[in-house]
Amino acid sequence: MAHWKLVLLTLYLATAAVVAPLRAQTAPDKITLGTITLSLNNLPIYVAQEKGFFTKENIFLEAVVLNASTLAIPVLIAGSTQVSASSAMTTIRAVEKGAPLKIVGGLTNAPVYDLYANPKIKSFKDLKGATIGVSGLITSDTVIMKEMLKANGLEYPRDYTLRVMGSMPDRFLAMQTGNIAAAILSPPYTFGADDAGLVNLGATAKYTPNFVQTVFNVRADFAQEKKALLVRFLRAILRADQWIHNQKEDTVRIIVKRLKYNEKYSEASWRYYINANAIPKDGEINPKGMDKVMQLLVEDGTLVQPVPKSDKYVDMSYLAEARRTLQ
Repeated sequence: MAHWKLVLLTLYLATAAVVAPLRAQTAPDKITLGTITLSLNNLPIYVAQEKGFFTKENIFLEAVVLNASTLAIPVLIAGSTQVSASSAMTTIRAVEKGAPLKIVGGLTNAPVYDLYANPKIKSFKDLKGATIGVSGLITSDTVIMKEMLKANGLEYPRDYTLRVMGSMPDRFLAMQTGNIAAAILSPPYTFGADDAGLVNLGATAKYTPNFVQTVFNVRADFAQEKKALLVRFLRAILRADQWIHNQKEDTVRIIVKRLKYNEKYSEASWRYYINANAIPKDGEINPKGMDKVMQLLVEDGTLVQPVPKSDKYVDMSYLAEARRTLQ
């Protein structure tokens, strides 16, 4: 009897020795992803979560909302996040200051903002002397809004004041209460603004048709040391990009769930983003859009002519590998 007990114990220990490493190997890899706010600019992330595309790649994704564009790059550099969904413009500014970052994929490839005003404002000329609500003084949405206003004869700070007030819902409410005259909005808030009787002064895309808005950024050391993990992350995003373009009804359902908007606004938002080619079909970054970003950074003094080659900021090799291995 003692002999059989010894045999069983030996078998148990041998099995445990094999099973434990296997369990450790199959445990999901965690990625903490920093986002600025709850926004359709992050739609591929939401779809990848909802459809289990990260799980398929054995990734546990923790998506955190920072609520401030100024935090996105510092927390990435500090290692609190491994991936950042933030603006290409912000990333390039950080690289120029010495941050070891790379853009590795596209998230929103077109400007998706309209300029709305309270009902007292009938045209651009009525904005002279007005206060406009913005997410930040040098954020990309503010930069392209200033391009729009400049094209209509309004120069900052000569002709109007900017007030930093954070989230889009805050700006929406401030226009309705008259605390600000105007603000930039994106879907689905634009459709709510239409129903609320706010005045649409036009789309920023009319003035800046090519503009890379949101990208995936990583630290260069993370990309090199965790190449396989980054490729798996990008494969999940590629599946989400394809799903968004091919599965309207289910994507609308996800927009309703994540943004808490009704189906009417959510479907209109999907159409807006698809028609504007805002969501990449294959993770790509619009080259003309990057050229425009760099041109605007020359104008604000961040870059000087001749501008550096884009590979100083962008490394598409990880996305290329993700595309090659996507099944």
